[in-house]
Amino acid sequence: MESCSTDGEDTFQLAVLARGDQGYHETEVNFGSEADLHKHWIDCEKNPRHTNFIPAKEFNINNLPLEYRDEDILKYIKTQSELTVRVVSTFTSSKRPPGYAFYNCRGKKFQRLGTGFVQYVYRNDTRTGKTCPCPECLSSQTPHVEWAKVKVRTATHVVFDDAEARNTVVELFYDEDADKGAVKRLYGDNVRFGALQGDWCDMRCVTHDIELVDYLKDTWGMWRWLETKINQKYSDQDHRFAVVVSHPHGCDKQVSVGTWKERNVVDRSRDFDNCVYTYDTPTCPGSSGAPVWILGKMKWAGFFGRHPHSGRPLNGLNVSAVGWDRRITTSN
Repeated sequence: MESCSTDGEDTFQLAVLARGDQGYHETEVNFGSEADLHKHWIDCEKNPRHTNFIPAKEFNINNLPLEYRDEDILKYIKTQSELTVRVVSTFTSSKRPPGYAFYNCRGKKFQRLGTGFVQYVYRNDTRTGKTCPCPECLSSQTPHVEWAKVKVRTATHVVFDDAEARNTVVELFYDEDADKGAVKRLYGDNVRFGALQGDWCDMRCVTHDIELVDYLKDTWGMWRWLETKINQKYSDQDHRFAVVVSHPHGCDKQVSVGTWKERNVVDRSRDFDNCVYTYDTPTCPGSSGAPVWILGKMKWAGFFGRHPHSGRPLNGLNVSAVGWDRRITTSN
């Protein structure tokens, strides 16, 4: 495909063309430098001037709708933001099927940027003798024996398989351009779970930054505790509040708020609904894989049930990937 080759072409226009090879999904594409990403931001047609996006560092209680100006909700969104990551993949797998996002770019190397969020963190058992498989340790004669695995959820069209995972870097704390030194990185290792039709993917990442790992574990625990507290507080009615934290256009982290419109159940088990949401919460290219938080709906679904952002059909609302919501039954 011509749009996936940089031979003598303008990198910005190539990215615009390649972005169109993903259907309604919202991955950002980059063949050039970070400056091209900022140009995509400036030239955005979906959300000109991005007035409905609030920088994560600046988000405060006044950015919430009046009925949800609750310190616990603010703390939850701030904590969710800490666990939200920029996903940068530099290779497109040859195994992407015909008709699927970026099929015409198979085997090509260029940046595909989305968003993800930390699902779980667990340290490797040092008794196994396995050393850290990150790129630094693989090329070192003294690889770290103390390391950790971090599961990051994103959309399948962002990271399709192991080949793409191994060419993916996950960036935490990219909250403002002026403080890029605060960014921490995890390295993709493999795709642990995923669904082509459901468009969700759990990628295992690795790091030997144990201080970072401990911080993420503490933050994850606070995030789960706050959600349980909020769900109990707002269990009295059917709330329509929907929040997305993402990296639009691959730039610094932003928060957007809105309402969800439809909840379509794909499948059911005894305890959970497998479902998809539509919502008017603003998103942009680069938001693919971002966490979509639906107040009061994701009740105690654990770390496996989260809904990543999937995209926006040409005519219609934004749509999530499939996720699991806990079924709430009432006794007679």
